[in-house]
Amino acid sequence: MYRNTSINPDLKETLLPAVLNSYSVVFFLNNKLLAVVLLLASFLNVWAGLSGLLAVLLSVTLSYWMGLDKLQLKTGVLTFNALLTGIGLGTFFLPGPMYFVLLALAAFLSLMLSSTLGGWLLKNGLPFLSLPFMLTFWIVAFSADAFKDLGLTHHDFFWVKSSTEQQVTVLSNLYKNIGSLHFPQLLDIYLRSLSSILFQNNPLTGAFIALALLFASRILFALSWITLLIAWGMASILGAEVANFTFYNIGANYMMIAFAAAGFFNIPSKSSILWAIFLIMVTSLILTFLSKLLLLVPLPLFSLPFALVTIVSVNLLSMRSKSKTLIQTYLQLYSPENNLYTFQNNKGRYSRFLYYPLHVPFWGNWTVTQGFNGEYTHVGEWKQALDFMILDHDGKSYNHFGSICEDYYCYGKPILAPGDGIVEEVVDQIDDNEIGKINTQQNWGNSIVIRHLSGVYTQLSHLKKGSFKVTKGAFVKKGDILAACGNSGRSPAPHLHFQVQATPMIGSKTMEYPLAYFNKLHDEQSELQQFSTPKQDETISDIVPNQLLKNAFDFQPNTVMHFVYTDGKGLIFTESWEAFTDAYNYKYLYCKEKDTAAYYYCDNSMFYFTAFYGSKKSLLYYFYLSAYKVY
Repeated sequence: MYRNTSINPDLKETLLPAVLNSYSVVFFLNNKLLAVVLLLASFLNVWAGLSGLLAVLLSVTLSYWMGLDKLQLKTGVLTFNALLTGIGLGTFFLPGPMYFVLLALAAFLSLMLSSTLGGWLLKNGLPFLSLPFMLTFWIVAFSADAFKDLGLTHHDFFWVKSSTEQQVTVLSNLYKNIGSLHFPQLLDIYLRSLSSILFQNNPLTGAFIALALLFASRILFALSWITLLIAWGMASILGAEVANFTFYNIGANYMMIAFAAAGFFNIPSKSSILWAIFLIMVTSLILTFLSKLLLLVPLPLFSLPFALVTIVSVNLLSMRSKSKTLIQTYLQLYSPENNLYTFQNNKGRYSRFLYYPLHVPFWGNWTVTQGFNGEYTHVGEWKQALDFMILDHDGKSYNHFGSICEDYYCYGKPILAPGDGIVEEVVDQIDDNEIGKINTQQNWGNSIVIRHLSGVYTQLSHLKKGSFKVTKGAFVKKGDILAACGNSGRSPAPHLHFQVQATPMIGSKTMEYPLAYFNKLHDEQSELQQFSTPKQDETISDIVPNQLLKNAFDFQPNTVMHFVYTDGKGLIFTESWEAFTDAYNYKYLYCKEKDTAAYYYCDNSMFYFTAFYGSKKSLLYYFYLSAYKVY
């Protein structure tokens, strides 16, 4: 993360959005209405509400003073743990002079832990969630008795259990006869569960939160009810005690799991809802284990199960090579509706977030002679593969009589690495076949397998014996020459066989995977294709790398550009743009005069903007429109 305090606007311009978003991001949203409602609702417990507000004001001020990333600060991600810490302390500790010292120290500690855990986890694409709050509260709770002589006193940290114990008994009886559970009682459970997220047991608080949530995100509102019904079902089957059916566990653990899994870290879909339901059941098991384990310390459980299960699940999903159904959110807009809309409208444009980019493995124009589900050999487990040859204007693949390999245009042509990676396998001892004959004993012929990522390998086969330029274990970069096109293995005529697979063995089961960029040629014209698969009889070529494009548009961090321009009325304006890289390693241009930011992506093949935030009356916005995609 690159930081520069000189570009930050005045504290007053950062304070309000940072404070409000600290409230709303508790529900994984950046929504002013929800934030205001949560702020006001927290004051139904006046001491807790005041403590939360003071803690978040202090943490935002400290973040600004230390020069932490302004855009991230304004999302509330760095400071919402301080808010939870403040509300938690205000709920459990009694007022007194020593309390304010403790509150300030706890707010600062939660900020330090948020920044530190963010540095460790975010670099691996993992969230820190409420772990800083949990660690801070544990430190305070474990140390609280040492300050009794200074007038610091507190309530029972296990208020959640005691405040809901009577209700759980009633619920346990009701679950024995599900038909006796009437809607008002279910609604009461729902509202109290929502209120417990603010450490309250108040249906009025829950009603305010529910209405604000309905206006802020219908997806999250629906998920909150789905969560309640799932928890109700688990309690009816397993019993309330086994399912840990308390207001707080429903609100701060089960509901938050659903919000995270089906509305924030994954694009909302049927698959993400099913995934959330599964994680809720897993969380119930983790809750039971941790609640018994922490009684030995003793420390409050709070939202620890939600945080642990969510972090592990995000890491698990990030290790997949691809998925058509359960899609992780690659551009976070802090709204499940906006995330879904953006994903649906930018599938092709932002596919680089979904796939590791693999490129055309040759120079010049080659034609797909057998595509996916081909009529010859691309069937069954090997149906998702491509065969390439070079054809002339008459559609022929050879000159002269085509009776020897050397007659074929593609024979001996360089075959390139489709992407950076490690050479996993090399076979280079099989002779080329005579034209029209095939070698079924050594089906794949001379081949090479490259590991690009865990679970993403490419195999290039039927290569020419003795033409390999690399050895097993070598690191190759995109475009490096690997070998030459040949006619070995099950190949009646010279051609290149190309496939993507999940394992390193030659001949592994293929998987559907697109090429990043290529030109599709038709009637001497080319059409740019992005993250798609060429079809049978289509002629394609690679995008020619353009170093001038990269030099012109790949702005280096801390680069500052100054502009002076006039409007139609002759008024003179100035803007300064500075290049930054955020915590997720995404690049953006920031204009301090207009408080705007434009995120972009640039490589040797293409430059395009991915998102814009801020005023549309800025010069940066017009640059965003005019250079939306350049290649």
